[in-house]
Amino acid sequence: MDRTADRLLRFYHSSPGTGTRVASIDLRGLPEFERAFLAFVWSPDEIRFHCGPRGVEVGMLQAVGVPSPVSFRVGRDGTVFQLGDVGLQVMGVRVQQSGKHVLAPTALEVWQSTLQAVELLWTGKSDQGFIFEVLQATSSLSMLVTGLENYGKTRLLEIETEGITPDASALFTAFSSRAERESGRFAELQTQATATGQSIFATVVDNVRINFQNFDDLKRAFRASYGIKVGEIGVDTAVLGELRRLIGYRHRIVHVSPLLAMLNQDKVPPDEPVFANRALSERAVTVFRSVVEALHKASTDIRPQP
Repeated sequence: MDRTADRLLRFYHSSPGTGTRVASIDLRGLPEFERAFLAFVWSPDEIRFHCGPRGVEVGMLQAVGVPSPVSFRVGRDGTVFQLGDVGLQVMGVRVQQSGKHVLAPTALEVWQSTLQAVELLWTGKSDQGFIFEVLQATSSLSMLVTGLENYGKTRLLEIETEGITPDASALFTAFSSRAERESGRFAELQTQATATGQSIFATVVDNVRINFQNFDDLKRAFRASYGIKVGEIGVDTAVLGELRRLIGYRHRIVHVSPLLAMLNQDKVPPDEPVFANRALSERAVTVFRSVVEALHKASTDIRPQP
């Protein structure tokens, strides 16, 4: 909370999953009083702020939060950072101290920067004809898959910082080998977590092999950790199938050529050819965005267990 010089009382609420929101009440709309009654409500959907003279049942003012131009973040060392201000936009802020990450962009910020990068890429021009459009399309697809990968890992870890307890044991079981499970590797990771001051869940994520570019791995990680079933987050099955195909095209781009004009050449015929062009890129943005937004909402809807 803070109060401005012109008697505006502001309540800020910040969370990695929702960003920073602010609800403001103009104290000049209240009668003179010595003791205040303040009430705060926050959820993934909204924040509300109530203020009025203590002991008076009528005349209380209420404000509903809006996205704040000022962002607040808590670093891994407990430091509170203010990012940006009115008329001053910042993005992708990272802070390191003594070689260790103290602050990094949230999952949502990582994803939004990916969409911005794709949009910026398509403002480019060239006199090289259709081949430049092919390069724009293949680069866009590569960035979207990388964006999904970074979002997935970052979000998996940051949900824990929002007060939700993940199932570290289930995640370890889902991604470890039988030999690792039988050798007591999980107990070793618990000891390592205690020694480093890191949570056991974050330690497991750092020490098992989760390929977030693999859609099956992403699904398994969120289900094991938090019980989120990606197939049940409200995205049509056909869209999820389309996402898989687009990820497969990205792998061909990386392993064959960034100038691959026909992305499914290995399946034509009998399949119809899929060309790397602007229309494909725009469709890919729609598909990836729908999956990330639905997954993000499912993750913010989780409630802490008593």
